Amino acid sequence: MESVAKEFDVIVIGAGIMGSCTAYQLAKRGKKVLLLEQFDFLHHRGSSHGESRTIRCTYPEDYYSQMVLESAKLWEEAEAEIGYRVYFKTGHLDMGVPSDKSLQAVIASCESNLIPHRVVNREQVMHEFSGVFDIPENWIGLSTDLGGVLKPTKAVSMFQTLAIKNGAVLRDYMEVTEIKKDYERGGITVGTKNGSKFWGEKCVVTVGAWMSKLVKTVSNRVLPIKPLHTSICYWRIKDGYQDKFSLEDGFPSFSSYGEPYIYGTPSLEFPVISAVKIKCGGFLGHEPVTPCFLACFAITSATEFALLFTYLKLLLSSS
Repeated sequence: MESVAKEFDVIVIGAGIMGSCTAYQLAKRGKKVLLLEQFDFLHHRGSSHGESRTIRCTYPEDYYSQMVLESAKLWEEAEAEIGYRVYFKTGHLDMGVPSDKSLQAVIASCESNLIPHRVVNREQVMHEFSGVFDIPENWIGLSTDLGGVLKPTKAVSMFQTLAIKNGAVLRDYMEVTEIKKDYERGGITVGTKNGSKFWGEKCVVTVGAWMSKLVKTVSNRVLPIKPLHTSICYWRIKDGYQDKFSLEDGFPSFSSYGEPYIYGTPSLEFPVISAVKIKCGGFLGHEPVTPCFLACFAITSATEFALLFTYLKLLLSSS
């Protein structure tokens, strides 16, 4: 293996979707970047792997919607640079009782952010989606055009490839055990379990569910973070109905503001629909866990890690 330079503008710890995006965006702006991963690249031990995450612009909070609108453009820019797709567009359908406060806030956010949307009743939902959705009589639907599916593992691979293309250095099997401020020359020194040491002007930590463990290791401080072990449910589509639930046929990503709250995606490569059930205060039926090699942690929507793109603008403006 070729030798690795020891000094960088920025050292990024954790090569999931967050760290890989960060390394790419920094390298693209001319920074000398090192990306460190404690496991193998593209491993399945975190939340940045698998076949699908949903992306949508409908959120109760205005700032989420604004960031998703910006991130959608940035996903397209990255795809144009790499030459293949990781973002597959479709419409999005939110549904629930009209009095639901979260759904009301979503509609208000669409209005304030000038997001094209349609509030529809049960009959209109059935007509627009060819009878696939049959919501209760007293429910409404909120239909928007910006929804879709992102492929997590493929997206991480894309950003790592683009990071290398733009000059970043990537190294896996580098478990960080030391992060210290360099009081003599400024900057940060980073040490790993295998004895490697690096210096960076700045350090970005994107280790997901391992954040508490890393912080305790390097500073002996305990952060109040609780990773959640989350299972995605898959429903096999009956023979003869596969097309009705496909992106090509216009099946949307969706969110149901009932009890429990459910969000899901259309089928992509496999004849199944994926969905995650959530209740207020946490994931339905799952308890906080300790990171280990078997766990799949705190799976968030693709929208949330897509928001990283716009967050990086704030990060990079101070670099």
